[in-house]
Amino acid sequence: MPAGVIVQGKFDKNYDQLRIGFLKGSNPSAFKRLGTFATLNAARTLQKPMRDKAPRGETGNLRKKVVARKARFNNPAAVVGIKGGKNGVFYGWLVVGGQGTRRSTKNGTFSVKGVRARPFVDQVVKQRSNINRAVESYSNTYAAFYNDEPFRNTILRFRRGNQR
Repeated sequence: MPAGVIVQGKFDKNYDQLRIGFLKGSNPSAFKRLGTFATLNAARTLQKPMRDKAPRGETGNLRKKVVARKARFNNPAAVVGIKGGKNGVFYGWLVVGGQGTRRSTKNGTFSVKGVRARPFVDQVVKQRSNINRAVESYSNTYAAFYNDEPFRNTILRFRRGNQR
């Protein structure tokens, strides 16, 4: 008869929630960094399908400027979409939203050539498989934090200001 002890543990979601809550209470800045990193990873999984669905023009700039980035407000959050502005494509909103055939000016209403809307961003987000992959990436990031020591050390290493 072999001598030994076999220990098997089953952890349910309540235990994981307890670990997340403990991290949030003991080190809120690390919890916020982990949340930001997890949401950015989830957003990056949506980036490739969105680029594939984007209409291809002569230059292909619209596809190149579909990016995933950290949100400016209400963090932890991330944004996936067309990068506009100076370094992006200024016409991205026009492609996604379209433009009607009537223009109102102070001289009256004029009829112009309209632009058909191509809502490829909404189509990608509404596909359940893409959302499932993003949620899986989000949860895998949290799991990697608890199971992978080097990854956990990189998240906990960054400290700015007078944080705990």
